[in-house]
Amino acid sequence: MVKTTNVVKATKTTSATKAPAIKTATKTVAKVAPVANLAKVTNQVAFLEKYLRGTNRTLTAAQAKANYGIANLPARMSEFRKCGLNVKTTVNTTGKTAYAVTARDVNGSRARAFIA
Repeated sequence: MVKTTNVVKATKTTSATKAPAIKTATKTVAKVAPVANLAKVTNQVAFLEKYLRGTNRTLTAAQAKANYGIANLPARMSEFRKCGLNVKTTVNTTGKTAYAVTARDVNGSRARAFIA
């Protein structure tokens, strides 16, 4: 959606012209599609844990970047593994790696690892 606004700018009067000159110009402002509100979540790993853990959802790096602004999804999944969560990787039909997180960690606990 493109929003057009009119901008009015007044210029100084000179001795040759006694009336102020008014110029109008149009300024085009493009509205950007909203990105998911990560401001409510303190960090990306807490958001990803809530979004992926035990939900049978998968997420590719391209989807994470486009939809949630997460630039380096493999690094976040590495943090999950270091924390003890079970991260499953699959190759989807387009040939991209998709990540999923099981509900239980390596010890069998469902306790949250990253608290938001």
